[in-house]
Amino acid sequence: MLKNEVLYALEQKKGNVVSGGELAEKLGVSRTSIWKAIHTLKTEGNEIITEPNVGYRLLPTNDTLSQKAITDMLTTGFIGRNISILSSVHSTNQYLKEMDTSCIPDGYVLLADGQKNGRGRYGRTFVSPQGEGIYMSILLKPKNIQQNIRLLTVCAAVAISKAVENNCGIRADIKWVNDIFLNGKKLCGILTEAVLSGETGEVDTVVVGIGINTGNVPNEIRDIATSVKQETGICGIRNSLIAEVLNQFEIVYSDHMVKSKMQDILSYYESRLFIKGKKVTVNNYNEKYTADVLGIDENAALIVKTPNGDVEHITSGEIQLQ
Repeated sequence: MLKNEVLYALEQKKGNVVSGGELAEKLGVSRTSIWKAIHTLKTEGNEIITEPNVGYRLLPTNDTLSQKAITDMLTTGFIGRNISILSSVHSTNQYLKEMDTSCIPDGYVLLADGQKNGRGRYGRTFVSPQGEGIYMSILLKPKNIQQNIRLLTVCAAVAISKAVENNCGIRADIKWVNDIFLNGKKLCGILTEAVLSGETGEVDTVVVGIGINTGNVPNEIRDIATSVKQETGICGIRNSLIAEVLNQFEIVYSDHMVKSKMQDILSYYESRLFIKGKKVTVNNYNEKYTADVLGIDENAALIVKTPNGDVEHITSGEIQLQ
């Protein structure tokens, strides 16, 4: 559609004025067509300033998702090379799980501008307001499909931590097993799910869901959650942050197949594990107790020491800081 091409052209010169004549010549259409496309983009919420007799300027704070803008920043071989963007969806993970994944390529990415029923672990809600975050799912078809899915969550956490630090210039910490924190509040949640084959009933694909708060944080979760905008004041970076997450994820995902490199991944993960050395409450099914966090093992299980001196390796459940 012409409006998407116009938006992409403005995105390439974000913050600068682009004349209607330049856009018309570049896209091979009339100036009237450009004007109509600009009008449509404005009504859809894009932050475009019209400067009479000069041209159009896309504000640096504009944060519209753009497939082409994301693709242009990718350095990947297969992750994100096929991307779909939806305005709204119940849940990107659920949407993918309901599709026939046999005809979807490895590394396919589904993005949504908002989610009506975003999900976290144990069926909890992940609040996903329209235009205020990155809500995406990556479809993977690992050769060793029976591998530890928890390690894929670790890979995603490491990739997101690196991407946030590279793209936003702020340290991103990790809370075992699937949350990214900034300054003590949750920035991002990760939900990794296996998908069963309809024919065999066996796992044949894995979906890695990622939700990152980038804009305004709803009042009901401000006590526990934060965003890139809230911590740094940076706006308009969803496309670049998505691309960097995908770039980092492909590197980490490819490296995790190699044992020696997986150790490096786990070492980075542990270096960002802000609960290490702290006392936590472990809630593991029907068992609840306090313990000191020692680190993680080679399978990304959390190593804790109980008050009676026992060292345990936790593979499931939840932990809370004391």
